[in-house]
Amino acid sequence: FIAVAALRPLSLMGNLVSSKQESPPPLPRVISSSRWELRARPNGLVSVDDFALQEQIEIDTDLDEGEALVQVEMLSVDAFLRTMLDEKAYHGAISLGDTLPALGYGRVIASASPKLRPGSRVMGMLGACTVAKLSAEQAAMLMPMISLPGVPPTAFLGILGITSGITAWVGVHAVARPPRRGETALVSGATGATGSVAAQLAKVAGARTIGVAGGPAKAAYCTSALGLAGCVDYKAERPAGEQLDELCPDGIDFYFDTVGGPLLDEALKRLNRGGRVVICGASSQYNGNLNVGTVRGPSEYLKLAERGASMVGYNVLFYMHKLPFAILHLLWLRWRRKVALAEQVERGIGGFGPAMVKMFTGGHIGKLLVEVAEGGEAAVSAVGATPTQAKAVKLA
Repeated sequence: FIAVAALRPLSLMGNLVSSKQESPPPLPRVISSSRWELRARPNGLVSVDDFALQEQIEIDTDLDEGEALVQVEMLSVDAFLRTMLDEKAYHGAISLGDTLPALGYGRVIASASPKLRPGSRVMGMLGACTVAKLSAEQAAMLMPMISLPGVPPTAFLGILGITSGITAWVGVHAVARPPRRGETALVSGATGATGSVAAQLAKVAGARTIGVAGGPAKAAYCTSALGLAGCVDYKAERPAGEQLDELCPDGIDFYFDTVGGPLLDEALKRLNRGGRVVICGASSQYNGNLNVGTVRGPSEYLKLAERGASMVGYNVLFYMHKLPFAILHLLWLRWRRKVALAEQVERGIGGFGPAMVKMFTGGHIGKLLVEVAEGGEAAVSAVGATPTQAKAVKLA
């Protein structure tokens, strides 16, 4: 949602138009909503049993000052959400019984906030629910959606989203010396939302780019759909190190890491002089290792000293001054068809819990989304009514 804020100044150029809709009809006193809540703290790999889907929850439409009701249309499934399920979390932990966190967008159906107009489309932290009743503080964090010619609204959760495309751009272009022609770049999680964009950006920069993914289908996706020079299949019987020796015979100059774990050591062993390692995340460590002293760190870090290489981590929120450059560059590359991001959209609010499991078990390619309201036009159900079903959307 912060990325959307960065688009506001560009509207002065005359080619950006705020997303608008006529005000919705008056609401009944009580409406129904469905939501996913945290039933138990995950122990290791996240499971659907850790969540509970509560349906036909009554929501009072009377609002206090600053509050708002939002009909949720689309939700983003992101790896960082897993970290918020632990008792201690960098991104902010939730309590048992709380609604599962999720970024998304939807329509304002009622508002007691001067910032939010009923009928307008907004995005931000809405939570895994069909109708979000937001406190004044939560409502104040929402951002208006922007309409761009030829750009679907899902792009603001994906290729132009702060957790995906913007994160990839910052990691490739703003954290360390970017990859360039004549160098070899390695990208882990290369079929994920962030990794696939990072791999394409490294390729566009001129580097010979190798991806890392799990399984033959994803390895083929890296070379065929993304056009990478090769892919390490970490699920193959052949060790990843041997595959790296074959695919990176001249070593590695730039490593964009979203996974961490043993693969990071394999990359460090093969770093060239002056090589750069950019730590975007460590999804292999998110399932129970954070904040309890069991994160698997790199044992080959001395290769950095031996080869005059560097390793740096980053938080995309520390690079907000780069947002206009990132957005314009990504838009330009998208319109030139140099960078794209596949979208895998699950159906209905009931698909959010299973989608969280897919995020960590290799069940998706590209950006994983959950369409809550069909076509963004689902009606609000009064208590006792049957919730509107969302349509199935194929992998784009």
